[in-house]
Amino acid sequence: MHDVLVVGAGPTGCYAARQLARLGYEVLVLEEHFEVGEPVHCTGVIGLEVYERFDLDRGCVEAELSSARFISPSGQSFRVAATEPKAVVVDRRRFDQILAEQALAAGASFLLGARADSTSLRENSALISGQCLGEPFSFSGSLVIVATGTDDALTKGLGLANPAGQPMYGAQLFAQPGDLQEVEVHIGRSIAPGGFAWAVPANGHGCRVGLLSHENPQTLLKRFAQTLAARGAIRRNGARVRYRRVPAGARTPSYGDRVLIVGDAAGQVKATTSGGIYYGLLGAEAAVLTADRALRTGHCAASELARYEAEWLGRLGAEQRTGRALRRLHATLNDRDIEALFWLARRIGLPRALGRLSFDWHTSGLLTVLWRDLLGAATTASSDTSARDPVAPGAPDCGAANPRT
Repeated sequence: MHDVLVVGAGPTGCYAARQLARLGYEVLVLEEHFEVGEPVHCTGVIGLEVYERFDLDRGCVEAELSSARFISPSGQSFRVAATEPKAVVVDRRRFDQILAEQALAAGASFLLGARADSTSLRENSALISGQCLGEPFSFSGSLVIVATGTDDALTKGLGLANPAGQPMYGAQLFAQPGDLQEVEVHIGRSIAPGGFAWAVPANGHGCRVGLLSHENPQTLLKRFAQTLAARGAIRRNGARVRYRRVPAGARTPSYGDRVLIVGDAAGQVKATTSGGIYYGLLGAEAAVLTADRALRTGHCAASELARYEAEWLGRLGAEQRTGRALRRLHATLNDRDIEALFWLARRIGLPRALGRLSFDWHTSGLLTVLWRDLLGAATTASSDTSARDPVAPGAPDCGAANPRT
């Protein structure tokens, strides 16, 4: 019998396995795919705080990011720039593999091609059953950590991690680089209803093009990529579009008898962008602390594991709630509303203020900026707008910068 069974070899599963193995526990990781890191669904843009906090190897970093250009449906744009890099683009496949290699080096074991289908409880253990290469298997452990992303097979069977809110759908493709010089973020109901689209260059390592939306992400992404290719920003290479469902927010309960749920499976994602690596690792960190206490005392009942959910919601809950409120507001805006907001953002100096925000903690910093830095600027702008700028809000030519510059 193992101390811990981890289901899923993504970043959160591998990180939990690494940390628990380093603490001396016997850990087995079950991964349904035959290669860690495949398939790649993520753009791989990660805040530098991740590397500073979680002892990660930077060998998979392909580019550093310090700026992005935000673009409206009509072509208005503004550029947000920091004084130093705030994020990196990583080879996401290699990112996962490095964590798996570190977990192996710490003493964890991996079984690839192993699809876990069900979890059941025994008197002093939990049993994971499934199939590997067409053959049934079952493994027992004192504790199970579910890190299966948006695959709900195990969590539904356990009656845990219930979906919250309207899910988002993400799609991504890799393209050959054209003349795209920096990250672009495109916002508009006609581009990505309820979400946004992006293009990320990676210093000669290709260009990642993606889209997050409430509906039709694959169709919308293909149209967006065609627009980028038409202006020379990218060169399409026939790459297949990858598609996945993205959690809308916290999925609870994220624990049960002898079970902890981490990462996307628990909805540990940024509510604003649906990015999950940093928040998932924070969740995995909390899971490791809880698991260590439970295994040392021999008490792995739900009542003892409840502190895990209190811990990670204490870190992420307020940020996620505010982010969901902003997401709901965004979903109500039409393209004309967005054009007016772009005009207003440029008038009150929002791009400069956004450059000071944390890459990973969006809403608390944004509210501070809006209250402290922009209220006075907005008041000043409103008092002299009529005298100095006759262009009406929402007009497509109101100082629009060329998205390619």
